[in-house]
Amino acid sequence: MVSLLQMLLFIKVKAFANASELPHCCTSGKKHFEQSSSCTEINLNETASTTCILTASICCMDTLLEHNCIHGMKMAENEDQCSLNIDQIGGVIRKECCECCLLAKELLRNDKNCVAPNGFGAKCLQSFYQCCSEDAESKHVLLHHRYENHSDLVGLLSVGDRCILAKCEHVCTDRGGTTVECSCRPGYELGPDGHSCIDINECDTWDSVCPLPNSLCLNTPGSFSCVCLPGFYWSDIGSVCVDIDECLLLADDCLENQRCLNTPGSFKCIRILSCGTGYALNSDTEQCIDVDECNLGSHDCGPLYQCRNTQGSYRCDPKCAEGELMNPRTGECTSMECPTGYKSNRGRCEDVNECEVKGRCMQFEECINTPGSFRCQERGNLCANGYRMDRDTGICVDINECANGTHFCGDKQCINLLGSYKCRCSAGFEFNDTTKRCEDVDECKKFAGYVCSLHATCKNTYGSFKCHCKAGFKIAKDARNCEDIDECSLGVANCAQKCINIPGSYQCICEHGYRLGTDGFTCEDIDECSLWAGSGDDICMGRCINTPGSYKCQCPTGYEIQEDGRTCKDVDECLKGECQGRDQICVNTLGSFKCHVIRCPPNYVHDRNYKNRCNRLNHLCDSLTEEECKNHAIRISWEFTSISKQEPISSRRTSITLFTVRGPTSPSSSVQFELKLKSAIPEKFYVLPAVRRNFLLQKSEEKNGAIIALRDSLDGPQEIILELILRLSIDGVFQSKYIANLVINVAPNRRQRITPFSESSTS
Repeated sequence: MVSLLQMLLFIKVKAFANASELPHCCTSGKKHFEQSSSCTEINLNETASTTCILTASICCMDTLLEHNCIHGMKMAENEDQCSLNIDQIGGVIRKECCECCLLAKELLRNDKNCVAPNGFGAKCLQSFYQCCSEDAESKHVLLHHRYENHSDLVGLLSVGDRCILAKCEHVCTDRGGTTVECSCRPGYELGPDGHSCIDINECDTWDSVCPLPNSLCLNTPGSFSCVCLPGFYWSDIGSVCVDIDECLLLADDCLENQRCLNTPGSFKCIRILSCGTGYALNSDTEQCIDVDECNLGSHDCGPLYQCRNTQGSYRCDPKCAEGELMNPRTGECTSMECPTGYKSNRGRCEDVNECEVKGRCMQFEECINTPGSFRCQERGNLCANGYRMDRDTGICVDINECANGTHFCGDKQCINLLGSYKCRCSAGFEFNDTTKRCEDVDECKKFAGYVCSLHATCKNTYGSFKCHCKAGFKIAKDARNCEDIDECSLGVANCAQKCINIPGSYQCICEHGYRLGTDGFTCEDIDECSLWAGSGDDICMGRCINTPGSYKCQCPTGYEIQEDGRTCKDVDECLKGECQGRDQICVNTLGSFKCHVIRCPPNYVHDRNYKNRCNRLNHLCDSLTEEECKNHAIRISWEFTSISKQEPISSRRTSITLFTVRGPTSPSSSVQFELKLKSAIPEKFYVLPAVRRNFLLQKSEEKNGAIIALRDSLDGPQEIILELILRLSIDGVFQSKYIANLVINVAPNRRQRITPFSESSTS
């Protein structure tokens, strides 16, 4: 049975509550009735929400109704009458259940089908079927006692009694003959066995059954309910699930060194104090953890060192061992090969102090260490390096290293200098005054940006260098500059349409109406129709047809394409003389036309000069008084206009003038206008017909003039007929009456936008 609470939740999606709060609130309401037999002043916590209070009250009332329904059923079974006071609390439902039970008993007593008609309420159906089943069970016991053969028993049952043995879980319908049909109440479907009823899970079956944000669907027996997600509560203001601010309600469990941050449906605890250098806050545990600078790459160890993480910091350890040097290209550690007179130390070549070894010089000489070597000079020699003391003159004279062979030029020419010497080095080498040797010049580093083109990379070689051009370039004759390769001219470019050469490469471009594919070579057609569809600025007023590299616009029937190839203009069929009847008037509409037949009412004839007018016959007033004659219009006319549907009405344009009418302008004349809605006939079932308040009747600035205007947007297509009555008075005395039938054709299309072709129009 669908309870009152479930029915309310099924009918009204507004009955939202916290999923964990609803069952407890409902139980409290039921217990209150069982203890007090009333539903006033239900005992709930002071902090109970409005949703909980409403839920408890509904469940209490549901229990009250259930209790009174059972009482009514018992009265029907025991007393076989329903003498109840409906003014008592629950008296109405008690009397309803009693009478529904009596109805079931009466049907069984008269061998009628025990099937409830449509329109019974839930409580009435509960009482009806329960009384049906109880009487059927007792009747089945008596019959079974008399007949042992069950098949014979079925044959003896009347048409209405066969539902007793049909085992229908909910509803049984006896169709007569040999057919007994089982069906289920709303919210259930018939099971495979043909008599049991299975609950329909609306949450899985229906799409968007609970469309409001932050809500979920909860299946219930025979129905469903929409509840708010945990962390949200139902708000009657706006009818939405609102986030619970646990921080504001002090419902969080944050520590003293943390602050509460509310999030949708939950909250977070944020640490107040910082963790300090080398540590970071874990947002999940709110604990300070060590920052691994090595993994993050935030260290400054450099390429020659290996980063090693420590708690709150890091250390830089040399990558290569003593006597090894890192290759910057490969990152491998290789043995260092230092020049003669040098030794490796922590990745560097240091000068060896040969003078630390005894016996380097003669007894009367002293050892002087030099970069990469040493020299012996007489003890007490006060001359500078590269000079010696002349024993005869006591003057410091230059030592000719080239002559005495103490130089390190090898096969290179030695040039003596005062106090020193130099070697004449080959091209690509230069003399090192410190090491006194010819060393290779790294032109790529020394003359970076000058020796090779900007489109090349420089590679140093022993005694020279070499320029390597980048992709898309080739080396020039001077071996230093790079020339661009024109892939488009050479035919190596794989462009589908057009190729543009650019420095070092090429670019594929496409013709107008195409765009470059993701591979950068192929060209894909641009579907202009889909690209602009629904953008509010469609390229075609009518139907857009995509073509390779372009598109074309096609107008529906009743329109013709304009010179711009995009705009559709309405064809005025009336100019072609479409309506040929004597009494027909052609009225052009958007995309079509209508032939209106002017039929004059009795005692009126067509005007010879105007097809849209009917004049009163003179003899009409022969048998009438003067006042009666005046109330018959002298002339009845028809005026026509066409508008598009949903004409925009806004604060800038509050109305649209449809007709202007003017009566006599003599000083003694005055006209009284009256506007009525005669008819509004939609051409489609879904079109909302117009009403009188959609139109305005206003006085114009001219004497005895009036304006009939549209004040609301109208749906289409539909035909509207307004009746405008003009009462003419001279010197305040009523003289005559005129009637104008104002016919308005509302088109099925909006202005400046034509509805796309239907299937019937394109077939």
